[in-house]
Amino acid sequence: MKEVGTALAVDRRREEDEEELFQLYRDVFGHEMTEASRRRWAWQYRDNPRSDGAPEIWVARADGRILGQYASMPVRLWWGDREVRASWGMDVFLREEARGQGVGALLFDTWSRSVDVALGLGLTTSSYTLFQKLRYRDLGPVPFYRKILDPVAVLARRVGRTAAVVGGPLLGAALRSLNPEAPERHGGVAVRPATGFGPDYDRLWERARASYAMCARRDAAYLEWKYERCPHRRYARWEARRGEELVGFAVSRHEDYRGLRLGWIMDVFTEASDRAAREALLSAVLADFRQSRVARAQAFSLHAGLGNDLLRRGFFRGPSPMQFCVQSHVGGDEVLAEPGRWHVVFGDSDMDR
Repeated sequence: MKEVGTALAVDRRREEDEEELFQLYRDVFGHEMTEASRRRWAWQYRDNPRSDGAPEIWVARADGRILGQYASMPVRLWWGDREVRASWGMDVFLREEARGQGVGALLFDTWSRSVDVALGLGLTTSSYTLFQKLRYRDLGPVPFYRKILDPVAVLARRVGRTAAVVGGPLLGAALRSLNPEAPERHGGVAVRPATGFGPDYDRLWERARASYAMCARRDAAYLEWKYERCPHRRYARWEARRGEELVGFAVSRHEDYRGLRLGWIMDVFTEASDRAAREALLSAVLADFRQSRVARAQAFSLHAGLGNDLLRRGFFRGPSPMQFCVQSHVGGDEVLAEPGRWHVVFGDSDMDR
């Protein structure tokens, strides 16, 4: 436990804190977000295979009264040439009267020092400012990519259906001219829907991890928890094979958002140099999106290889809201110098909540 003076302290969440924390969560975020948090809480914090059943949530107290919390998602992280203890920071909130008193900084610092590498993704303005004050490495926003699959549907939101029927084909032609698709080269890779995450996913991780400078461990236990047992999302899973060998996987989903069908590419993971496997997976996901009448496909990728593959498939860069800050307590200047070799996507942390 870390203390300041005799009144303020930060320690791990206790079972008896549950209702007070949810009440504070409701005061800060409202009823709807609180109920959503309750529904996913056990999966998010207790069921994570890296948590060992003990949620990694830090709570600030003054004279026994809860002032706020900092929750995190523990992961094993490939960092340069080894795996280290890391976690994604998330769900931080304070009582109004505790703001500006250094409580947030104490929570951030306590969380950060509990792991080898602390990761902050998709930050609010206040969190981002505090990460910068605490001298985290600012990696900037994770690049965001979009591809319009149905120009008429996208244009109809702005100009109405009648005008979109006329203008949509022109928009589609312009986009194909500005963002032409390169010929597909799948290199003998076959893609099919995945029905589960077995031991070959562990073997893929062991083979592929060293091709990245940084990547959260994507073994079978993690993937099964993240994408099969998630209580609030349903994901499509795809696997790529050369013969019988698993060489990559992808995860996707689609949703209706403000009258538009969106398709999200959550993850595409292969050995970093295996462009053929990535292209085959992207082709399968996009074909599924078209069949499902997705109007716009979207993806985040910090890794330059996957980003370039998205561009070759006709995606274009857009403004990104996903700020990313990191603090390492185990060195790794050479890792921090190569963010283009980091595999960070929309499926990481709790971005898809």
